[in-house]
Amino acid sequence: MFPYHHSRLSLGPDSIRLLRLKPCKTQSTAKIHCELFDYNLQDPSQRTHLYDALSYVWGNPEVTRPIYIGQLERELPVTTNLYAALLHLRNSSLERIIWIDAICIDQKNDEEKAQQIQLMAKIYSQASRVLVWLGEAADNSDQALKEIRAAGRKAIHSLNNETIRLAIDKLLKRDWFQRIWVRE
Repeated sequence: MFPYHHSRLSLGPDSIRLLRLKPCKTQSTAKIHCELFDYNLQDPSQRTHLYDALSYVWGNPEVTRPIYIGQLERELPVTTNLYAALLHLRNSSLERIIWIDAICIDQKNDEEKAQQIQLMAKIYSQASRVLVWLGEAADNSDQALKEIRAAGRKAIHSLNNETIRLAIDKLLKRDWFQRIWVRE
């Protein structure tokens, strides 16, 4: 396979790339196929593309898995944490439009990275949803999230349960919660 190289952004100073995550009807471990396209945050005619923005922790940059971009299926390595997120976000029949910093910003182009970082508040605020990927289920994290959701709706007594308290504690110690903009 040939590596993917980002093309230059073409729509002006408020231009970003969005990722079109292709659906897959087969097993969840099948290759991840995507397309990237330019999108202008200020152009009203471009507002037809509703997108989600992904908030996650990159993970170890030395441990990657390939995703495949475009019809020529150019390989782009992504961290295993992002790969896992994409597997979970991929739908079996519908494509999904997502802004993901590690993919949508040319990480080899310092000038583009600087320009795109300035747009991140606008990117997240204009997204139809911000998705948070905390990582794969582990240490009863699914039960912890269920209890946290329930706590918002009613008084719960399960926090007296040591297993649930430990699960919530481990969940809140995940890397995503340690990022400076999450903690403030």
